[in-house]
Amino acid sequence: MFDMRNFGDLLFPLIAEHELGLHGYNVQAVSPTGAATGLSDAMPSRPIAQLFDPDLPCAAVVIGGGYLVHTHRMDMLHEYRGLGVGACAASSMWLGATLAAALRDVPLAWNAPGVPHPLRPSFQPLAGAAFDAADYLSLRDPGSVRMAGLVAGGPVQVVPDPVLGLARMWPKASLRGDFDRLAQRLGLTTREGILAVSVRRRSLGDVPVAAFAQDLGARCKALNLTPVMIGLGSAHSDDRIAREVSAALTAMGCPNAALDQPEQLRDIAALIAYASAYAGSSLHGYVAAAAYGTPGLLVARPAYRKFDGLVQHLDRDADKVNDWSQALGRLSDAICQPRTTLSSAVQNALTQHWNQIVAAIEGGATPRRAARLRFAALSMGEGMRQENALWAMLPYTSARDRAAALSGEDVAHKEPF
Repeated sequence: MFDMRNFGDLLFPLIAEHELGLHGYNVQAVSPTGAATGLSDAMPSRPIAQLFDPDLPCAAVVIGGGYLVHTHRMDMLHEYRGLGVGACAASSMWLGATLAAALRDVPLAWNAPGVPHPLRPSFQPLAGAAFDAADYLSLRDPGSVRMAGLVAGGPVQVVPDPVLGLARMWPKASLRGDFDRLAQRLGLTTREGILAVSVRRRSLGDVPVAAFAQDLGARCKALNLTPVMIGLGSAHSDDRIAREVSAALTAMGCPNAALDQPEQLRDIAALIAYASAYAGSSLHGYVAAAAYGTPGLLVARPAYRKFDGLVQHLDRDADKVNDWSQALGRLSDAICQPRTTLSSAVQNALTQHWNQIVAAIEGGATPRRAARLRFAALSMGEGMRQENALWAMLPYTSARDRAAALSGEDVAHKEPF
């Protein structure tokens, strides 16, 4: 998982814990740094280095969801800035996890992550070996399959985003108390007619925040809606723009609220579950709405492949709009839609997905052992090719020799023999 304060990323290990717990398994989250996110119900995580500790009990490794399958630097996120992990935070979550499974000789399963861009040619041999090493390989949309260089219908399964199972973990009725407490904390004078809104700055394009707030406020007034701005993730500065839009709405006299600093993930889930409608540019905000039957509009700007894949899974292409102007124009239609639960096809696909993960775990280490060892050999060999043999030998050297080697200095010693 990624240890960033982001709604969707923090739900994946919790949902895995719920689904795999039904089969008697405990889940331990592993992340680039192991840092706390500040949300009280988020699962604590261990830094990835601890996954290689042979004393840590491990029946299998599960690669979590989200836009995880890439090798881009992640220093742009403050969670990984200045910690020396920006270059490897992403790759550690799938390539590093595969290496850990190989060295621990345990099964490996993929929890339907996404692939945002084509993998660089220099990484394709390692990526191909990692895919081959999986006992169960799944991605969340056809676009991810293409970006990974895989073939649909082959060994990779395309399954709905696992966060669509949110209501299986937290049924709507169980969130009623959370919603009432949240409404009181936000000063909402009504529990009806709430529009849950999540905005990513990039989704506005060239539209100034004040102009967007003017249009949103006017539309909400006409429809008797109270907009509540949600900061779904500080990793993407959602909290900041939620405050900015809320302040602009207040300045124009439009009743509103901002959930810019949620105390727990259940705050966000409860608000979306009990809202009259959702409109936003966050994938997992819309996923939560779909999970609870809340009418939703997904602002697909930028037009990521994950948006297309999601609405195709749900058979709700009409929910995807190109910009906020279209979203606001469609609000009256959205709030008139009946609340609908997920289709049996989606529910069955989620159940089958978790059953296949369990089957991979219970199948033991033998079936993909040779493929995992091949990946480990390729991984170690590539490291030694790029950094010479010292890269693999550092654990066997003294601290002084290691520091000297890393700095490129020669250290004078007596002849050892």
